[in-house]
Amino acid sequence: MRINYEKLPYQHEAVKSVVDTLSGHNDLATKMVLEPEQLDESVQETLLNNNQKYPGADYLKPFPQFNIEMETGTGKTMVYLQTIMALHKRFNENKFVIVVPSRAIKAGVEDSLNKLKDYLSDIYNTDKYHYFVYDSKQIAELQNFAGSNFEIMLTTVQAFNKSTNVINQEYNEGFFGGRPLDQIRDAHPTVIIDEPQSVDGAKAGKEAIASLSPKVTLRYSATHKDKQYPMLYEFGPAQAYQAHMVKHIETLGTEVNTNGNVAFVQLKEKPRPIGNSLQAKVIAYKQVGDEYKKKTITLNQNDSLFEKTDNPQYKEWGKVVEINRADDFVEFENGNQATLGNNEGEAQIWIQSQMEALIKDHLNRELAMQDQGIKVLSLIFLDEVKNYRIYTADGAKKGQYAELFEKIYERVIHSNPKYKKLYNYNVPVDEVHDGYFAQDKATKKKPAMYRDTKGDTKKDETAYDAIMQDKEGLLTQYIPGKSETDTKAAKLRFIFSHSALREGWDNPNVFQIMTITTPKNDLTRRQKIGRGLRIPVNQNGERVYNDRQNVVTIYASETFEQFANGLQKEYLQDGVISNKIDENTFAGLIIKKHQSDEEDTEILNPDSNKFSVPDEQSEQPQVMHKITNEESNTFAEVLKETKITNSKGVVTVQGMRSLTKEKKQQIVNKAAEKGLEEETATSMIDYFANQYKVPVIENRQNKEHVKVINRDNPYLNDLWEKIAKKVIYRVEFKEETLINDIVNGSNPLADIQLEKMTAVQKRAKINLNKTNVSNELISTNTEHLENSDLPILDITRQLADQVGLTKQAIAKMILETNKKNPNFIDSIKLNPALFVQRAKQNIKAHESKLLNQSLVYVLNGETWSKDNLKSFNAAKNTLWVVPDKGLKKTLFDKIAVDSDEERKFANQLVNEDKIKYFLKLPHWFKIPTPFGNYNPDWAILAGKDGSQRLYFIAETKSTTDRTKLRNDENARIDAGKRAYEAEGLEDVIFKAPVVVVGNLEI
Repeated sequence: MRINYEKLPYQHEAVKSVVDTLSGHNDLATKMVLEPEQLDESVQETLLNNNQKYPGADYLKPFPQFNIEMETGTGKTMVYLQTIMALHKRFNENKFVIVVPSRAIKAGVEDSLNKLKDYLSDIYNTDKYHYFVYDSKQIAELQNFAGSNFEIMLTTVQAFNKSTNVINQEYNEGFFGGRPLDQIRDAHPTVIIDEPQSVDGAKAGKEAIASLSPKVTLRYSATHKDKQYPMLYEFGPAQAYQAHMVKHIETLGTEVNTNGNVAFVQLKEKPRPIGNSLQAKVIAYKQVGDEYKKKTITLNQNDSLFEKTDNPQYKEWGKVVEINRADDFVEFENGNQATLGNNEGEAQIWIQSQMEALIKDHLNRELAMQDQGIKVLSLIFLDEVKNYRIYTADGAKKGQYAELFEKIYERVIHSNPKYKKLYNYNVPVDEVHDGYFAQDKATKKKPAMYRDTKGDTKKDETAYDAIMQDKEGLLTQYIPGKSETDTKAAKLRFIFSHSALREGWDNPNVFQIMTITTPKNDLTRRQKIGRGLRIPVNQNGERVYNDRQNVVTIYASETFEQFANGLQKEYLQDGVISNKIDENTFAGLIIKKHQSDEEDTEILNPDSNKFSVPDEQSEQPQVMHKITNEESNTFAEVLKETKITNSKGVVTVQGMRSLTKEKKQQIVNKAAEKGLEEETATSMIDYFANQYKVPVIENRQNKEHVKVINRDNPYLNDLWEKIAKKVIYRVEFKEETLINDIVNGSNPLADIQLEKMTAVQKRAKINLNKTNVSNELISTNTEHLENSDLPILDITRQLADQVGLTKQAIAKMILETNKKNPNFIDSIKLNPALFVQRAKQNIKAHESKLLNQSLVYVLNGETWSKDNLKSFNAAKNTLWVVPDKGLKKTLFDKIAVDSDEERKFANQLVNEDKIKYFLKLPHWFKIPTPFGNYNPDWAILAGKDGSQRLYFIAETKSTTDRTKLRNDENARIDAGKRAYEAEGLEDVIFKAPVVVVGNLEI
């Protein structure tokens, strides 16, 4: 199979933010803006547009550096490779260096460079890059870097961060008698840093990056540590989840209870000093009444666990001989240790239970997704390689976990006849799993052997090479009798690894992740979930968006609450979120507000807090204002007083839940009473509400089963027969029709109004005294500018790229408009960049109108099967329980709703006597439209005048006023209306938007 790459809006915005910044927000610029003052002004405009803070101008020295945040699984590598292509095409930049922190990430980036080369060249309509992976043994490759070709060099930071590196050595011959590094320095490349917190977090890393003599440095990570660089674009955890661009996360933990039959001990928390000694808290089985229960036991030096618990299982353990705070363990006389996160005594039971749960989930997901062409993968991280593979004199043998896996897999897959439907049912068990580990090469004296590593050694490359070569193969679905799928990779579904795959590799079809690790293992929760966050792909290489099934399950060695709290702590430590609001939280945030009469306008400098900008919608000037520490502190106090944060300024869950529209206004009003301007307070509460969000991790235990009540209800059969017919559409308009509509129709191109470009001259008096230099503004003078030299071809190219038409078509509509309005082309020259933006919106509006007008739907002869209406599981907080009165009027005992409006509407449907039957339409019931598939909300059967039946497809919204809906919502509603005007669907009435049952007009 081959992965199809999708154009994703947020990736486009990330690229655009960088290009806009380096162009000075000038669509006509062909060279990067690197002059410090101009660049700084452009950066502040980007930060304003993207609701980010201005950190001050230090980022400009010794060379400009910028942060771009991309959440794990959202295509960080794709974004910076697209950025490279955009900078090359726009500014003719030819020299790029990608610096990564580890061999794992290097292997992943190299794979992307290889596979994306043709694709990126095609979508950017420019030449292909040549790339090479720096290798000190092939140092001559660097000589090509100094030429004029489009070159990308990929390297780890370790290759050039020490004076002893080959690249830093002086050569008498070759390299013009200098260092190999000079070939890079002389080119002044654009440097891309992948995971900068690991690349230049220390002084040596920063010096290494500076040694490249970069023109500009772009830093890409999900967890930026250095906040002194402007955040040009942010697509963090909250944004990724809200945009449905990553899988949801759920955890499954196994809490073993052997009722004291096993001598279980676990260190609960890090030992703490008490006076001159250490004290530890462990969890162990203690006698309570006539049974043993897990309780927290406090232990000091020389304490007896047996005496503390009255449990004879611990009699042989003896007394505590050591409490170790450095390595976090408690040791007893018999040598046993209690450690953090390790289920001593019950570990094997836990592993077996978790592995069985994983295998069952895997097989059940395969049943659900097999017909969709989605291959399901599971990833299991091991504590030690020897537990999976053992080396003996007779060769490699299966370790205990490999044997345990095969035993459980065979039992589970043969436990239920439903699994016989699986393509993989008859695949031998030893072919469904394999391990990817770092490898020692074979020699004459010994065979190749696999090693425990941390994922950053030369040996690890053997694991990366193997799994990268199988990347597409691992996504290929094995189908019996289909020879091209009869491969090792296609049959492999369960992947075991040590640390090698913790970073740099993720597969979109990983749905289960389990960790069997020692307490000292440093695999974080973010690293665990990061391996499985990507949206899955089918056999056509297409992403499959389905929130109900796009869930990655983490089989955790802790409770749901512990995992969720731990993940939040990692987000806090990484700086992704902050749970404390103080005088620094909002300081530096750039907002836009209207200028008051008493405020002077002045260009923003590093020490100023405001500068004026034109406002297209209002004659009143606007000011870009930088929030001060004093304003931030005042607002932080307001959040405390309104109970959004506690007395220490920490955001509370209850506070966030209370943040309704009315509560926000209350906060703004209170802030205004304390002297903050209303516009400033409004901007701050909006920023706060958007920023303080973390991914919602679904507790598997909080899901509920939604049951089918009565599939044979005659009303259901009647309704389904009417609505189940599938349709296809065709669009019948030509380019000529579009051009004519744009030139001669309503809202023509000629009606576009453009403000002239201006040059504002400011005259200031410089005042000097012994202590400082100040300036005093004397006068301003505004001149209107015209660019009469701008070729029309440049306009046509920009518009053609943005609206999907040919340059010839754009030129024709401009020339035809100019025939009717002879001054039209001259008016474009007043402000070409603004014309491009407004013409783009004008053309897209005409396209959308014609698409809807020319849409024709016909039945395609297929129907939605009623058999697909099945029971399902859904998050408890999304379900509305159907009251007893309504169970005869719908199919399920609960309804998955997306909003309060839907809950209210469902309740009205139950209580309205004229409604005989209704159904919340499933996610797979979709109407194809030119604007994407459309999934209506409701199917309804109503009775009228005793005998007449009315059939509805309805869409609920918060308003019936379509002017308040988004353009894409209106476009889909119009398309849905046309779909149910198709011949054969005349009996179905399409109603949208509706708020109450009365809107159906029964």
